[in-house]
Amino acid sequence: MKKLLCALMLCAVMLGVVGCGEKEEVKNAGVATLEQNGVAMTMSMDAKGDAITRITQESVIDLTGYTEEQIEAIKATVESAEDLFTGLENVEYTCEEKDGALVETIVIPTDKETLAAVIEQGLLPVDNEDSKVLSLKATLDNLESSGWTVE
Repeated sequence: MKKLLCALMLCAVMLGVVGCGEKEEVKNAGVATLEQNGVAMTMSMDAKGDAITRITQESVIDLTGYTEEQIEAIKATVESAEDLFTGLENVEYTCEEKDGALVETIVIPTDKETLAAVIEQGLLPVDNEDSKVLSLKATLDNLESSGWTVE
């Protein structure tokens, strides 16, 4: 009986230690912005430690000053992006027109399967196409070196 009690207590202590060691997911662990050709983009990343768990990108296209023909071309481009992203399991894609702008939001969880599918489609530029995890630090460094402002 004593041995059973000791074994149970040891298991409880081990679970407590393992539970305390888990890193908590941090929302908006990294945020980068870029304004280019009339499009304001914000990319925020959730992370556990240095591993990105989710990427959310919002792009705002101000339609002021565009002709109807140009707006139709922009909308056609957005529709093809929507087809591409909605074809990927677990990826969320929305685009809506509000206050004279198109607001596109893409949410990409970085679980192994989704990450592989997104990389395979060429939607996330990575050095290693077999990447299983995205590094928060490396991603922010790459964005910054590409002209993004990292907050």
